[in-house]
This record gives sequence, C-alpha cells and structure tokens, in this order.
Amino acid sequence: MRTAFPKIATILLAVTSVAFMGMSVAAYFGRPDPIAEMGAQEVVDYKFESTPDGNSWTVTPSIGTDQTSKQHATAYGALLDALDSKSGQMKSETDTMNERTTEIRDALIQIRDQQQQDIDALDRQIVNLTQLAEEDHSGQMQKSQELQGLSVETKDLRDETTRRRQDVIRLQNELEELKTDRFRLVELRRVLTDQLLRFQLENEALEIRYQQLQKLTDK
Repeated sequence: MRTAFPKIATILLAVTSVAFMGMSVAAYFGRPDPIAEMGAQEVVDYKFESTPDGNSWTVTPSIGTDQTSKQHATAYGALLDALDSKSGQMKSETDTMNERTTEIRDALIQIRDQQQQDIDALDRQIVNLTQLAEEDHSGQMQKSQELQGLSVETKDLRDETTRRRQDVIRLQNELEELKTDRFRLVELRRVLTDQLLRFQLENEALEIRYQQLQKLTDK
C-alpha cells in the first residue's frame, strides 16, 4: 500500500497538470482577437496604430471635432477605449433622439388638441351653414312663388345661397387638409420611434461587447 500511494499521487499530479495546461491553451486561443475586432463595424470610425516594437497602441477618432489620439499599452486597451467612446457617442445621440422625440410628441399632442378644436368648430360651422343654406333655399322657393315678378331679389337670394354652399365646400376642404396634417405627424412619430429603438438596440450591443472586453482587460 505504501509503495502504490506515491505512484497514484504521481499519476494524479500528471493528470491535473495536463488538465490545467489544456484549460490554459483553450483560454488563450478562445479569447477574442483584438486586431480582428478593430475592423468591426462598431469601431469603423476609429483608426488604430501600433508602434514598430508593438509595445503600445494609439487610437484616433476619424470623424468629429475631437480627433485627439490616445495611447495604450495593449491592443485590448485601445479597442476598449474606442468602444467606450463609441458607446458614449451612441448614448449622447440616443439622449438627443429621446429629447427630440419627447418634443415632437408634446408638439403633436398640442397640435392634435388644437386641430380637434378646429375640426369641432368647422363641423359646427358646416352644420350651421348647411342649415342656413337649406333655410335660404326654402325661403327662396317660397319667395319665388310669391314674388315671381321680383326677379332681381330672387337672383340675389340665389347668389347668396351659392356663396354659402361654396363656403361649405371650402370648409370641408380645410377639414380634410387638417386631417392630412395630423396623419403626417403621426407617421413622423412612428419613424422617430423606430429610429430610437434602433439606437437603443445598437447601444445594448455595444454595452455587451464593452463588458466582455472589460473582463478580459481586468484579467
């Protein structure tokens, strides 16, 4: 038993060493390649350069007013800096879009309320004008029968009725234009909402990648 124990311990030690070596190799070759990640769509607006000896990296924004280069000891640090900058930019754009969407939504609500008031007023006016036109028409017919000899007065009544009917048609056209404007505003809100959702999804994707690279950098 004493002779077999050292052999068993030696075998266990060898197996454990091989297992740890396999885990180390897998961890090394399974980690993301920072050079390949520098060509990703998320960091296409950044330029990465390394020193001739490969001991440091610089990252420089290729667009925008601030194109200051930043130096990092590793490629992971430069890539993480670019992703962090891109994430901040996307967050700023998302905040701006949120503010713009809120402003448009508030304006839309206000315009919708005003338009509804205008529509209600136009509806009432159309009803009144229609009633007046009908009353005038009835009166015209009655007076025409009673005063057949007064052709001038009959013509004036007909002209007045025609003008009021034209007013009804004009108001109905204005009502249709208001409804069309409201539809356009609703469509604009839908487009802005879709853009906001897309920015939020891109921001979440950047946040996930940032956290992955942050964990690798911390190691």
